[in-house]
Amino acid sequence: MTGFQPVPLPPDRREAILNSVIMQHVSLGWQIESRFDHQVVLVRGNEPNHLAHAVITVFLCGLWLPVWLIAMAANSKQRAIISVDPYGNIMHGGMPFIGVPVAPQPRFNQNAHAIAMANMRRELRWKTRELAQNVVLARDLRIGRPDLPRQYDDGGLIDMNHVPAEVMTAIGGITPDLADHIVQIRSKVYSFSSAEEMSVVCDLPPHLTPELVEYAIFLP
Repeated sequence: MTGFQPVPLPPDRREAILNSVIMQHVSLGWQIESRFDHQVVLVRGNEPNHLAHAVITVFLCGLWLPVWLIAMAANSKQRAIISVDPYGNIMHGGMPFIGVPVAPQPRFNQNAHAIAMANMRRELRWKTRELAQNVVLARDLRIGRPDLPRQYDDGGLIDMNHVPAEVMTAIGGITPDLADHIVQIRSKVYSFSSAEEMSVVCDLPPHLTPELVEYAIFLP
């Protein structure tokens, strides 16, 4: 008789577990440096201006050195590598994760949770736009393509140059009829370069532009 054999979790469940851990860290001041698959690198703190401290130290004949050392100790940047293995186990730098130390709260703050999650998703979109400047990599990761199987989390971006009409309706204010209209125009102009250009060419309502700027991406 064999012992219990754990069953691998589906990718979306592993992603949900990782998002929960990220949200805990973001609420404590951590920021996402990079994320790929089921692993994230988080950072907190700032590196001191070593050049400025070095100049002052030389100018004061070494008297500034203790201040420099204190600044290094107080402001050094921290990094945390967190991953979720196929069985849902959370790893922190290769070791089992036991949770983020937090002060006890009288009750769950739903608003703080929602704000932290929204900020996390927005930061993912911002970092993904930088990553998408490499068009080949953007296509490999299927950025902006929730209609296709993928593992990279882009924060909810929609590639308006390639997604079908029904996917466009995920952006607030875009109705099915309006999405069909955009696809028809797109078939004639081949692609758009920005939210502003698409709004003008497709004669979209002005109130949609901020939503498009936030959630749309326009890959070649």
